[in-house]
Amino acid sequence: MRNPLWSPALAKKETAVALYRMDPLEIAGGWLNGYESVPLPPNPRVSPREALDRIVSGYLARPPCLLAFSGGRDSSALLAVAVSVARREGLPLPIPITLHYPGAEGTDESSWQKLVLDHLRITDRVVLTVHEEHDPIGPVATPVLRRHGTLYPPNFAPTWRMMDLARGGVLLTGESGDEVFGIKRITPLTKVLRAHGHADPRLYPIALRALGPARLRRRAAFRDRYRRTWLREPVEAVLAARDVDDAAAYSLHAGRNAWQFTARRCVRRCYETMRTLGREIDVEYVQTFGEPDFVAALTYTAGFWGWTGRTATMRWLFGDLLPREVLERMTKAFFTHAVFTEHTRSFARGWDGSGVDTDLVDPEALRENWLSEIPHAPTMSLLQQAWLHTQQAVGERGTPAASSSPPFTGGDAAAPVAR
Repeated sequence: MRNPLWSPALAKKETAVALYRMDPLEIAGGWLNGYESVPLPPNPRVSPREALDRIVSGYLARPPCLLAFSGGRDSSALLAVAVSVARREGLPLPIPITLHYPGAEGTDESSWQKLVLDHLRITDRVVLTVHEEHDPIGPVATPVLRRHGTLYPPNFAPTWRMMDLARGGVLLTGESGDEVFGIKRITPLTKVLRAHGHADPRLYPIALRALGPARLRRRAAFRDRYRRTWLREPVEAVLAARDVDDAAAYSLHAGRNAWQFTARRCVRRCYETMRTLGREIDVEYVQTFGEPDFVAALTYTAGFWGWTGRTATMRWLFGDLLPREVLERMTKAFFTHAVFTEHTRSFARGWDGSGVDTDLVDPEALRENWLSEIPHAPTMSLLQQAWLHTQQAVGERGTPAASSSPPFTGGDAAAPVAR
């Protein structure tokens, strides 16, 4: 199985890789912009499903094989593929592992989980109940932050907690599905052309924009950009321009647009970090839908025009494995408000504004964000940076800062349960 982060030569030295250190602008904006040169492999001459089956088969052969399962489309598709491969090849079944956030509105996907598990005839699973453990400065994250400092991605705690239960084996995730299966630059035009004159009129200006020169696409993207309200205005404009440049760089070719996802620095550093943290506890972390063999097969199959959207893509790939209502669902769980908890709010209330670069960041706007009902996810790195600074300051005053305690484990809440 090839890791999309490495060339074959670098893959042999994987254990020597150091964790990436974000620069001040990346910490302030909570994002890594830009692309790296990742050549598209030769046509593998296999279908995407064949490539996916081969990848999954290799990991199922290394038990325990836990599979992050939320009930969403991507994790459901991955579980369906893994179960199909395991039964066909006589391999151990994957063990679905689900994070349950009781009381957090918008996170409950239990009805979708039941539908998928019943359809696949899976009864054994692991459920991790989450209260405040996954906060960016909560009990799962802080031991790792003390060992390594700020990391990208900052929201590593949920995945780390699942990896902790897969020691000696593998954690498969459906991460990367949104980008690989989702809408591409050319998708609106594909939808218009395949509708044979019956397309939604609202699609026409979007399709024309996709064909426009980069200058016009940048202008439209800048106007509709995501705004980082905690940054100084000149800094916000610089990072917004970087975001716009990234978006404008997408190929009109649907398949190459999908492949570009694997070249994004944010994706590559995220995968690298999680694999490195996994190696610390003898776990192989896998973003299955981001594996290059699969993405390459999808790239060549999609060709220039691709599919008419995410639903059409998933029906084509997984229509034989899952009920239609699962592949066509339009809803999606939302977890940001479940991650920022009282750990964040308590820190923000007592924070003196130190530990962040005030030339880049407005501390009061940042505090206001952390105390809001739904803080902005990209401020996690700043939160962790400020928390680490506070810990260091406490230690320097002679009061021992919290020691590098053993990583948090799931405890009794991590026990397998039968449905």
